[in-house]
Amino acid sequence: MVPDIQKLRRQFKSYLNSSLLIMVFLCVFVSVQAQQEFTGKVTYITSQNIYVRFDGTNDLVVGDTIFIRNESSTMMPLMLIESKSSYSVVGKSFPGMEVSLGQEVIGRSRRVKVAQSKTETPVSETTKEVTAETPESMEQAEQELVFKQKIRGRIAFSSYSAFSNATSSDSHRMRYSLSLQANNISNSRFSAETYTNFSYLTSDWSAVQDNLFNALKIYSLAVRYQAGGRSDIWLGRKINPNLSNIGAIDGLQFETGVSSFRFGVVAGFRPDYYDYGFNSDLLEYGVYAAHQAKGENGSVRSSLAFFNQTNNGKTDRRFLYLQHSNSLLKNLFFFLSSEIDLYKTENGLGKSTTSLTSFYVSLRYRFNRQLWTDASYDNRKNVIYYETFKSMVDQLMEEASRQGVQFRFNYRPISLITVGVNSNYRKRDSDPRSSTSYFGFMSFNQVPAINSTITLSANVLKTVYVDGSVFGIRMYKDFWNGKLSSSIGYRYVYYQFPGSDNSLLQHEGEIDLSWQIARKLALSVNYEATLEKKDNYNRIYINLTKRF
Repeated sequence: MVPDIQKLRRQFKSYLNSSLLIMVFLCVFVSVQAQQEFTGKVTYITSQNIYVRFDGTNDLVVGDTIFIRNESSTMMPLMLIESKSSYSVVGKSFPGMEVSLGQEVIGRSRRVKVAQSKTETPVSETTKEVTAETPESMEQAEQELVFKQKIRGRIAFSSYSAFSNATSSDSHRMRYSLSLQANNISNSRFSAETYTNFSYLTSDWSAVQDNLFNALKIYSLAVRYQAGGRSDIWLGRKINPNLSNIGAIDGLQFETGVSSFRFGVVAGFRPDYYDYGFNSDLLEYGVYAAHQAKGENGSVRSSLAFFNQTNNGKTDRRFLYLQHSNSLLKNLFFFLSSEIDLYKTENGLGKSTTSLTSFYVSLRYRFNRQLWTDASYDNRKNVIYYETFKSMVDQLMEEASRQGVQFRFNYRPISLITVGVNSNYRKRDSDPRSSTSYFGFMSFNQVPAINSTITLSANVLKTVYVDGSVFGIRMYKDFWNGKLSSSIGYRYVYYQFPGSDNSLLQHEGEIDLSWQIARKLALSVNYEATLEKKDNYNRIYINLTKRF
């Protein structure tokens, strides 16, 4: 079916005019304290912790924040440092944040900034006169600063092998990854970005020949043009940071701003549901407004969007999207996202409606360097992974604990010990019983004599499909001044399946080695074995990453 272009234009114009009337925000102005930055990378990820390696951690302390950059180079808080060694730090990610192995992160330390401020040389009046510039030269300097080329990225090669006596054939997956951020190419107004993976099973190359997108996953591929001091035009596949939960958009995005407000128009297509390729049948368009300000304790950012999504030329969904985050009070962080559907189809006929279809809220408070806690409620739809290396145990625990009400706190009574507890409760109308999950850990940091970090953990869960217990221990240690790091762990897993006599007992062992070959070249090897009563499963993951 060919859509009526004139009708779509009239609908879009009507939606644009009506939506702009409701895009008004009441926000409090706050700012972020300047901090020293250090670049590192993610070297290991568990279901609870993220391990990050730096060239050195002397200037980072427990309680400092680790950040990542999103597709628009905006800094997003990833986690707080809970423990550290000479070259590595570890912590838990904030709700809604996800990273991958080898991803670049930024550590910020307040301590270094304080030390620098005490040694800065004041500028004399004479110096001010010598360096004074006319408005023309100042504008020229600003242009040179803004449009200075900066290119950074990474390429990675990975192999993932799984073999077992329970199956007749082994599995070998190859993965090639490219992440590139090219800002102001040749000192121009043009920038480009991409994050692309090519992953396939060596035994199933025919699937790639049948459909290239069975292996090729383009998560980001876009070109940016800075039309003015406050206007940007994006063309290609990109996730808009003001519309992060909507996902990637294939098309055109225009954004401009006035003062601390940003306004945008989006027109494009949703990626294909099955292979994440391009699908011209999934047209979508919308408008949004966002507000961002900075102040003494943190930042506040809000966005409101109106979207219309179609399928084969017919409206499939029409909804409002709201996203808000702030640090209005010292040590307090608040995040909320929500979607409200405005249209639905019944008996082949569309009609207006108002229903809350997605809602997530999180509140985190840091009492001091020793104690912080957060609470969240998650009623978002299930996450779809187009590729993942999560084990069955990790997937079951994530499914049981992501949605519902969740409470978590971390306590560090002394510098060598960190204790954490996480509880989750969920009850849906369609579920015959509620789901609960309780997780706790105790970490002993830099244990004397062995100079290692040891973590004990326990997880007890009860869901609609499974009741289980998981107990684990892990040791992490650096060698050769941090050039080589390793971790070794064990987990005892016992699952029972309600409504049957079936149960599952597993012993899981894991060892991980990471070698910092050069400043921007790293190699990691991970081996995991799962032993059952009759069967055993083995997995080997190898990753070579080059940053530039």
